[in-house]
Amino acid sequence: MQRRLVAAFAVTVMASALGVGAENLSARAKQADLPGPTATAERFDGAKTYFDRARKLGFPAAGAGPAYIMCAEFKTRGSSGTLETGTYTDTWVSDRKWRREAVLGNSRFVRSRNGKKWYRLDEGPDAALLQFVLTAMEPIPTTDSFKESNWMIKRDVVDGARTVRVAKGKENDDGTIDANESEGYWFDETGQLVATRLNELQTRRSRFEDYNGIGVARRVDTLVSGKVGMRMDVVALGPAGVVDSHIFVIRKHDWLRQFAAEAR
Repeated sequence: MQRRLVAAFAVTVMASALGVGAENLSARAKQADLPGPTATAERFDGAKTYFDRARKLGFPAAGAGPAYIMCAEFKTRGSSGTLETGTYTDTWVSDRKWRREAVLGNSRFVRSRNGKKWYRLDEGPDAALLQFVLTAMEPIPTTDSFKESNWMIKRDVVDGARTVRVAKGKENDDGTIDANESEGYWFDETGQLVATRLNELQTRRSRFEDYNGIGVARRVDTLVSGKVGMRMDVVALGPAGVVDSHIFVIRKHDWLRQFAAEAR
């Protein structure tokens, strides 16, 4: 439910923000050409396997590597109605000590963890949009409360490349997932996550670069009606160095993590 509310809000504020054309997954994504009808049915890994593998392949927070700081910038239209530049910062020391923050104008959205304590802060008119920024940067759902039977897996094509689509929700007669009642993830042949869909919002992940053996997407585009409504570019990613431990604690903003689809 939370993800759907964020998506609905993001649609209203990002539509036609940048106007950069892009392939629409609901209109163009189609099942890849497979062997003829006499061929045996293809066997796929479970949905959890695709999610866990992609998390380790493309997201440094999923591993046990050295502490890092990732900084990204994004352009979108917020509540002001004008095109603005926002920032995203991910400071990661360990699985139990990290902070993620998105800022746009006078709004910000923060999640952090310090040991057993979780924190969440949202303030300003664009807080819901900024919550979506965190989702777009790390979209893979958590598998700690997971039902394999909810997910459909099939071959698909995205931007001319063969992929595996893992999706849940309503599927249309032509095999695409419904634009209003669906959630989908597309993985390339190496297992990297390259595209997502949450109801009407789509994302494309590109410009992968190696960081400590992990292929990090340096660009994440969010599409609305086939056009780029928000473009996020990673501008810096490197060792964290000495980190002030106080940044992981947000006093009076304790958060009981529940009903959250994201891992962080």
